[in-house]
Amino acid sequence: MAARAQPRPRRRLRQRPLRARRREPRIRKPGDRRRAGRRGRLLPARHRRLIRSRPVSAEAPRTRLDPDAWIGGAIELLAARGVNAVKIEPLARRLGVTKGSFYWHFKDRPALLAAILARWEERQTDLLVRIAGHADASPAERLRLLLEMTVGAYADPEFRNAEIAIRNWSRTDPAATVAVRAVDARRSVYIEDFFIGLGFTETAARTRAGLFQGLLLAEALLVRDETAEDRTARVGRSLDLLAGRHRDEG
Repeated sequence: MAARAQPRPRRRLRQRPLRARRREPRIRKPGDRRRAGRRGRLLPARHRRLIRSRPVSAEAPRTRLDPDAWIGGAIELLAARGVNAVKIEPLARRLGVTKGSFYWHFKDRPALLAAILARWEERQTDLLVRIAGHADASPAERLRLLLEMTVGAYADPEFRNAEIAIRNWSRTDPAATVAVRAVDARRSVYIEDFFIGLGFTETAARTRAGLFQGLLLAEALLVRDETAEDRTARVGRSLDLLAGRHRDEG
């Protein structure tokens, strides 16, 4: 009788622990030819919905402004609406940028206001030095140049309308008061020298320097319906009154 074949032992399958299937994030390569319209599918659905519904900010900065741009914009705002209107958010909107650009250059609002005063002082001092150094101009011509280049047709465009605003500001802010006094004192010295050059005594020159400063402020404040030629003639008559009598007057 033939021996019965022994059954083969059953092979036990090795059981592996079940693990959650991990989907690796896909990294796009330059050679990937997937259509651009499917790029959003690489993100979870909730993120895609967020991106589609998120409005694009109109205030996103197109470029980072330099400090001069911020100071210039602040001076325009100062001249138009006064120092209380010079605030970071309204200024940023006026310049078409966000506040982040501001803080690259200035610590805070007081730092911006200090920069405005520093620029004004620097410009006014530079103007006086240039006029005094104009060798071909007579003392009377230097006085006219100072008037026209401070509040007249040839004034610095940035500060042409800011003179009165800065003086109003100086009535409530100690730092602005110091700046205005410094500019006025410096102007007085140069203006007195111009009148002394016309032959006036020191006392008479000092008196006329004060009157000339008043003329500067009046020209900045007055609004007249007149042509440029009429204004030039009127200012000339005012200067003639100040400079007409000399030497014998104490």
